[in-house]
Amino acid sequence: MSSKRRRNDTDDEDDDSVDISAALTSKRRRSHTDEDDDDNDDDELGEFIRTSIKKRDTKAGSEVVKKAKGKGKLVKGEVGGGSFQSMGLHPPLLRSLTLQGYRIPTPIQRLSIPALLENPPRDLVGMARTGSGKSLAYLVPLVQRMGGRHSSAFGARALILLPTRELALQILKVGKELARGWSTGGGNHAGDAETDAPTKGQSLRWSLIVGGEGMDEQFEAITSNPDVIIATPGRLLHLIVEMNLDLKSVQYVVFDEADRLFEMGFETALNEILQRLPASRQTLLFSATLPKSLVEFAKAGLKEPKLVRLDAESKISTDLKMAFFSIKQAEKDACLLSLLRDVIKVPFAQASAPEEAETSKGARKKLKASEQITAPHQTLIFAATKHHVEYLQNMLTTANYAVSHIYGSLDQTARSFQMDQFRRGATSILVVTDVAARGIDIPVLENVINYDFPQGARVFVHRVGRTARAGRQGWAWSFVTNTELPYLLDLQLFLGRPLQPTVASDDDQEYTQALILGTFEREKIDTEVEYLRSLDDTNHSLPTLRAVMQRGHTMYERSKGKASPQSYKRAKEMTKDPKWMLAGSHSGIHPVLLRGDDASRRRIQEQARQALLRTVQAFTPSETVFEVAGKGNTANAALMKERRKALERAAKRRVTAPIVDADVASDDEQPDEDQVAVVSNDNTHAFRDSEFYMSHFQKDASTEKGYSLRDGASFGEQARNATFDLAGDEGVAERKRSQLTWDKKKRRFIKGDGVGADNVKLVKTENGTRLPATYRSGRFDEWKAKTRMSLPRVGEAEHEGPSRRAGGSKRFRHNTTTEAKPLDKLDKNYDRKVRHLKKKNESAGGEGGSSQGRYRGKPVGRVKTELKTSEQIRKGRKMLEKRRAKNGRPSRKGKR
Repeated sequence: MSSKRRRNDTDDEDDDSVDISAALTSKRRRSHTDEDDDDNDDDELGEFIRTSIKKRDTKAGSEVVKKAKGKGKLVKGEVGGGSFQSMGLHPPLLRSLTLQGYRIPTPIQRLSIPALLENPPRDLVGMARTGSGKSLAYLVPLVQRMGGRHSSAFGARALILLPTRELALQILKVGKELARGWSTGGGNHAGDAETDAPTKGQSLRWSLIVGGEGMDEQFEAITSNPDVIIATPGRLLHLIVEMNLDLKSVQYVVFDEADRLFEMGFETALNEILQRLPASRQTLLFSATLPKSLVEFAKAGLKEPKLVRLDAESKISTDLKMAFFSIKQAEKDACLLSLLRDVIKVPFAQASAPEEAETSKGARKKLKASEQITAPHQTLIFAATKHHVEYLQNMLTTANYAVSHIYGSLDQTARSFQMDQFRRGATSILVVTDVAARGIDIPVLENVINYDFPQGARVFVHRVGRTARAGRQGWAWSFVTNTELPYLLDLQLFLGRPLQPTVASDDDQEYTQALILGTFEREKIDTEVEYLRSLDDTNHSLPTLRAVMQRGHTMYERSKGKASPQSYKRAKEMTKDPKWMLAGSHSGIHPVLLRGDDASRRRIQEQARQALLRTVQAFTPSETVFEVAGKGNTANAALMKERRKALERAAKRRVTAPIVDADVASDDEQPDEDQVAVVSNDNTHAFRDSEFYMSHFQKDASTEKGYSLRDGASFGEQARNATFDLAGDEGVAERKRSQLTWDKKKRRFIKGDGVGADNVKLVKTENGTRLPATYRSGRFDEWKAKTRMSLPRVGEAEHEGPSRRAGGSKRFRHNTTTEAKPLDKLDKNYDRKVRHLKKKNESAGGEGGSSQGRYRGKPVGRVKTELKTSEQIRKGRKMLEKRRAKNGRPSRKGKR
């Protein structure tokens, strides 16, 4: 009876209590007997709280923007719909964005940031052209989700993977700037004293893990519990295996320049890292050149990703001006010098190098603070291999240019120094391989030169994307040999722009809407060739470096992928067509070279030269060589007369029956990708109704071919993709492991594909050595024993200060000494040890030398004194006098 009354009283108390969640969400109170209703109430309460926080941050964000703006007026787009302020960012993060000049979000940021801040987190694939702000599109949600504060629990919460070291350094700098203005307060309770200093070390911790740096410093960086790890795949996998690192705490994974990461060079390392990441992570893929289908990225573990693709309008910047030069392979160096001297007008080293002696101390300090002060004439040159880079660097330096250079196998310290020299303006030219084609932001860079034309459209997009960024204009100059002409035609299909030999006007807009192909001026190239020969006499290493470069270029040509068959066919036709200004022909020069002060005079001369050449080319003799020397009615003369009559009849038929040529496009209209694809892929002349005709080519087939990761692959890779398995995908891996293959070293059949010993996955180290992916050298164990540091488990509280030592939070000092064992009298060395011990005790000034102490690890009695006795001083003076007397004697060579 009492229990029943107690139960009724409890029910009455529950009826009288107030449901806070219902009051907050303005919902009627539901029955607590249904667990599903409780879950719904919790979800509604959480959503209500998140919405309230977002509204509060949006309102506070407008005040932050106004204060950061100061007395200046707000520009349209800084506040309101579509701005950073309307996304509900935390005020400190919004203030950092405003102070750094990020006022209006770019299209990729406007679409990506709100999607990444949704709850629950959602995977995203972002694609936009280079220079569109993709880095900020994933760094802003990263800082927002982490609250801008360091987590005391051990384990990294975010991982950013990048293909190059320079891009990793840049992302680290941008991320630190975003999190710099965040409040470092520890979240104190209400009523605490406001004068209390904020807890130290509460800001986000960033760690940079790239190759070329010391392992000990990176061991210490991981042990210090970073929140965000920015890494390249190879070195990160090495640390994971060496330290037995657990990545289960990672919540936010970013693959920047994802197409490059998932290519063959990083495939093994990426797969090993992905297996160690938790399944509940939020995965982001960002790149300027991603394929439309996500089949190639299935191994990244994406779950219903959102696709943000902004390449429909422009694959490259609309402010980018392009010029293509048809040249000979042997004249590339001469054309490069002519382009740098006459067109870009790069100053020589004496004029461009800053005079440090004339600058004041304050100016040098200001120069050091501002790292990037590049000038408009600074130029980036892309070459095929490191041998090309070394040769060009030596050749341009001999030609009196200030040159920096970067390639993959260069030491990281040297790479950082060379990039720093170029960014500070100490050098005017930077010669690089494709290692710098991804994501590097070099401000005010207006010129990019493709010394070797890239084999794929993806590489071209990333190369030319180093200029014409953030609303600035820029030039892309490309050298094209006759063997590289098919790749240019593939690029034309990808961009969907017409290829022209001339321009209608001198407006720069012509070079942004079409691909203009031409040649250099013959007289200037001949002069530069003679100048190059004089450089060989100045620098005797140039011929050797040139020979090495040529051998490297031969191997590079073998490894290049092939262009499409239609492009090879069109290139062959272009070499025979006199209207195209290709290398070796006597047609006109490139229109961009005719601009300048005397442009009108040079254009008139060029038109006169073109008219003369057309007249010469149109001349046809009335008689052939068979008819000139023949006397009378010979058989050869009669044969040529009959042949001439047949050709005249064929010419009359062509005149009477005109053919609608599908290859000719209107000069007023710019063809789109489909029209260019029809011209290049189909040379048959047929009448098609666009309403009823269905092409066997996909609408954006050329774009997808340019973005594909397998485009331009080797023959072996293409052949591997051509295989077709009828049995399905379920046991394919098992069958590959069980099938037999021939091993040349073991000289017998082994199971699996034979990669490494016993089918172990191999990764390539920085010096080119191939090691198993699970190889451990033991360096971390040695470092841990030397520094007495321990690595907590994921989720445990991190160690702070001096307590980060092996053995927990205690710190031990060994002050006790253990008595040595007595000497064995039966030992044959007993007498010698007794004498040694006695001598040691005497020199120490007593038993153990405890009365006098120790100096630098030795007893005071055994420390050699620096004071000299009178006898030692007298002896030293005598030796000095003898030495002077000996040196003062005349030599025997002078006597005769």
